[in-house]
Amino acid sequence: MISREEIITLYSTHYKEIFNYIYHLTGSYETAEDILQETFINLIEYSKNTIINLDTVKSLLYRTAHNLSINYLKKNEKIDSLDDSINYLPANNAADDDILTQEIQKEVSNALEKLDAISRSIFILKRDNDYTNEEIAKLLHISERTVRRKLQSTLSYILSHLKNKGFYENL
Repeated sequence: MISREEIITLYSTHYKEIFNYIYHLTGSYETAEDILQETFINLIEYSKNTIINLDTVKSLLYRTAHNLSINYLKKNEKIDSLDDSINYLPANNAADDDILTQEIQKEVSNALEKLDAISRSIFILKRDNDYTNEEIAKLLHISERTVRRKLQSTLSYILSHLKNKGFYENL
C-alpha cells in the first residue's frame, strides 16, 4: 500500500496539473475538484492490491482522471466548455486586436466542444501542458500515430471552423 507521505508528495506534485486537465475536460471547477479527489482515492484503493511504481504514477493519475472525467461527461451527457486561453495565439495590446483575439479564442473553444473526448484531451495536453506526442501516447495508452492523426485532424477542423466563421479567409 502506498504510504501517507507518498500520497501527500504525489498530491502536492501533481494536483495542479491534473486539476487543470480535468477542468478543461469537464468545464466545471466543482466537478474538477470532485474528480481530482476521486482520482487520488482510486489511487489509494488501487495501491491496496497492487504495487505502485512511483516512476510511472503520473501516467496512472492522468489515465484515472481521464476515465473519471469521460464517465462523468457520458453520465451527464454534458459537452465540456474549455476556458478561453489559447496559448498559441499572439498577445496584442491594441483594443481591436484584443477583441479579435477573444473572438477567435471563443470560436476555437466552440470548435473543440464539438470534438470527441480523445481529440480534446490530446489537444489540451499538447497546447496547455506542452506534452510531446510520445508523452501523450503513453498517458492515454494510444499510439503516437493516433496522437499525430488526431492532432492533425483537430487542427484541420479548427481551421475549417474558423474559416466558416469568417476568420482567416485567405487560408
